[in-house]
Amino acid sequence: MSQLEMPLYQQIYDEIKHAVDNGVYAPGDKIPTEAELSTKYAVSRITVRRAIEDLSAAGFLVKRRGLGTFVCEPRMRRKLLQGGLPQSFSEICRKSGRVPGAKLINREIVVARQDEREFFGLDEGDLVLHVQRLRTADEQPIFEENMCLPYVENKELARCDLQGNSLYELLDEFYGRKPVQNQKVLVEAMGASSERAGRLQVPVSEPLLFITTYALDQDDKPVYIGRQYFIGSRYMLDL
Repeated sequence: MSQLEMPLYQQIYDEIKHAVDNGVYAPGDKIPTEAELSTKYAVSRITVRRAIEDLSAAGFLVKRRGLGTFVCEPRMRRKLLQGGLPQSFSEICRKSGRVPGAKLINREIVVARQDEREFFGLDEGDLVLHVQRLRTADEQPIFEENMCLPYVENKELARCDLQGNSLYELLDEFYGRKPVQNQKVLVEAMGASSERAGRLQVPVSEPLLFITTYALDQDDKPVYIGRQYFIGSRYMLDL
């Protein structure tokens, strides 16, 4: 497609992306406002907004309420340690100079499913705590976190503040338990559902990395089952 045939928003998208790729806008830089870009390209703000939204969904830009739009840091990398245990997301953020965040979506106490009963050694009818959160870095969504833990052993987590707190750190604080290895890890690729896409601020069917982890503590006892949906364009898993 020639540039004349290319939609205006796509031309703006390509020019800003080229500027980011070539260091004209460095990570952390604030880009011009919609009004300034509208004047620069002689197009409507709606056209500019479409390009900015697509660049944000692709992981190149992030909007910060009341501050403007900024260039994202390089895609986050999370390494699977020996035994397949992912590093703490909060720890990775801090080491890379980014601010970790956690927004609670849902917290409920439900009857354990079969795979949960088998892993935790529960009886039929026993309860588990399901915690669903949106994890962010510098306010940019990175993944949806779904954690499952035996309720009887983790009652404090059913009541405490989970906004912005690391579950790894809370497990250590309340119970002296540290996830140190995984019994098994399952990795799949899938497209974002409409509901999940809305939470993660990506287009429907955006490629996601779905990782299920069965974590053990320092005494080889089951700690949690994690089911996490990572945005492929913002996250890289080093095996």
